[in-house]
Amino acid sequence: MNDLSLKFKSNLQKLFIEKKFSELEIEIESLGDIENLPENIFYLYAVSKSLNPHSKKKDLILATDILVKLYYNNKKNLEPLYNLVVVSLKARTYKKTLKILNEAFEENPKDEKIIDGLAKFNYILANIDEAYKYYKLLFDINPNQILSRNSFLTLLNYYPLITQSEYIEQCKLYTNLIEKNLNDDFIFNKNQNQKIKLGFLLRDFKKNAVSYFRKDFIKNIEKNDFELNAFSNLNVSNHDELTNEFKKIFNNWYDVINYKDSDLINFIREKKIDILIDLNGYTFGNRLNIFLNRVAPIQILWLGYCNSVGLKNMDYMIADENCIKDVEYHNYTEKIICLPKIWNSMSKPSNLPDISELPYLRRKIFTFGSFNNFQKISSKTIEIWSKILNDTNSRLVLKNSIIDNEEISQNLKEKFLDNKVQAEQIHILNFQKDNFDHLSFYNDIDIALDTFPYNGVTTTFESILMGVPVLTIKGFNFNSRCGESINKNLKLENFIAENYNDYYLKALDLYKNINYIKSLRKDLRNKAISSPLFDNKNFASIFAKKIKTIWENFIKG
Repeated sequence: MNDLSLKFKSNLQKLFIEKKFSELEIEIESLGDIENLPENIFYLYAVSKSLNPHSKKKDLILATDILVKLYYNNKKNLEPLYNLVVVSLKARTYKKTLKILNEAFEENPKDEKIIDGLAKFNYILANIDEAYKYYKLLFDINPNQILSRNSFLTLLNYYPLITQSEYIEQCKLYTNLIEKNLNDDFIFNKNQNQKIKLGFLLRDFKKNAVSYFRKDFIKNIEKNDFELNAFSNLNVSNHDELTNEFKKIFNNWYDVINYKDSDLINFIREKKIDILIDLNGYTFGNRLNIFLNRVAPIQILWLGYCNSVGLKNMDYMIADENCIKDVEYHNYTEKIICLPKIWNSMSKPSNLPDISELPYLRRKIFTFGSFNNFQKISSKTIEIWSKILNDTNSRLVLKNSIIDNEEISQNLKEKFLDNKVQAEQIHILNFQKDNFDHLSFYNDIDIALDTFPYNGVTTTFESILMGVPVLTIKGFNFNSRCGESINKNLKLENFIAENYNDYYLKALDLYKNINYIKSLRKDLRNKAISSPLFDNKNFASIFAKKIKTIWENFIKG
C-alpha cells in the first residue's frame, strides 16, 4: 500500500465506510493482479466481497480463498481467520474452514472466536457431540459469554446425553446473565373489555415447516372473543403468498423487524396486548429479549420451540398430557398449560399426492426413511439406525433440509459408513421447495424412523398423511415425546418403543411384517385426518377456552 497514493487509499476507505462495495472492488481490480497487491488491500477486497449484497457464491468462495491465504501467510494475525468464519457461513464452505479452525485451535486453545467457530461449524455439519464440546469449553473459559448461549440452548435439544434438569440448569445460567438489568416496573391495566387482545410474535409468518400448524388454527379462533394481533419479525422482502394470507386473517398486522428491542417493548406495550404468545423460543430470528421486561400481562411460549426457555417473565408454556407428565412440571420454569390429546393441530395441505403402493412390493428391498433435519440425527440415532440396516436387507432414505449443500449430506453419510453400513444403503435426497413434490417422496418409504432425543413433528404429521407410519421411542421431556404423543392420538402404541433395544427389535419385527405395513398404509391417511391431529376447529376451541380461563383468573387475581 506504500506505493499507492494517500488519496487512493482514502477513497477506498470512504467507499468501504459508505458500503459501496461494488465500486470499491472495481477500484481495486483496476490496479491489476490483486494477488500481488499489498496485503491490507488484498484483505479489504476479500472483506468487501463478503459484505457485498450483490456477491454470488463464486465471489464468496474467492473471498474465502483470499482469507485462507492471508491467514497462512501470517498465523499470528488472526483477523483473516475470524473473517473467514463469517464468509464461510455465507459461502457454505464448512468442511474446509472447519479443518483450518481445528489447526488454529491447536495453537490458540483459549481463543474464544476460534472455539465459537468450531462450535458453529460442527453444529451446522450436524456434529452435535463435537459442537457441544466446544460450546462447553467456550463457557468454561468465559462464563459471562452471552452471544453464543442462545445457539447452545437450541443445540442441547439435539444432544443425546442431556437430561431435562441439566438443560434447565443451562437455561438459568443464560437467563441469569441477560436478566441482570431487568426493568419490570411497567404497570398494566387489567383489560375487562369484551375481547381479549391476543398477540403472536414470530419471525416467519411465511411458508415453512411449521406454517401448516398456524394458518387454519388462526382462522378458527373465535373472533368474537379475541382481537388477533401479529408481530412479524420477518423482512418484508421475504414475505410470500402465505404471509399475505396471514395478513387477512389477523385483525392487526405489525412488521417489527426494524425495531430495536427497547423500541419494540414500548411499541407492544402501547398496543395494550393482554396475552402475547412467542412462537420462536430460542430458534433463529427470535426476539426473546423483549419478554425480559414484560410487554404483556401474560406471556406464553408455544409451538415453535418444544422446551422451556427459562425466562423469569415467560409465564406459561403450552404442551399436552402426553408430552409433559404432571409430576414433571417442576422441570420447566414456565407453568404448563396442558392440552388434552395434542399440543397442536396441522392443516391438511390442499394438494396432497396420491399414496402409492408399498414401495417394498416394487423394489423388493425394504425402505426406512426420515426427512428430519440432520441436526436431529444424533450419534445415538445413527448407532441404532445402523444396527437396523446392518441386520436387514434394507436401505435408508434421508432428505436434506438445506438447499445446495453436499458437504452436510456427505458428512452424515460418512457417519453411517463408520458404523459398517454399506454406501448403497444410504440415499440422501436434495432439498425440495415445492411441497407437493416434497410429500411425494414419502411414497418411496415403507416405514419412517423417528429421531431422538429430538423427535420429528412436521415430518411425522407429513409421513402419516402419506400413509407411512413412524416408529418412535419414549422420551424424557417435551421434545423427545412428540412422536409418542402423535402415535397415541393415532392409537398406534405398537409404534412406540420403550427404549433403544425395543426400538431396534420393533424395527426388525415391522420389517418382517409386510402385509401389516401394507394394510396400515391404506387406512393411515383417513385415520390421521379423522383424529385430533388434523381437527383444527376443535383444537382452536380447546385452545381458546384455556386462554380465556387463564385471562379470567388473571383478572380475578
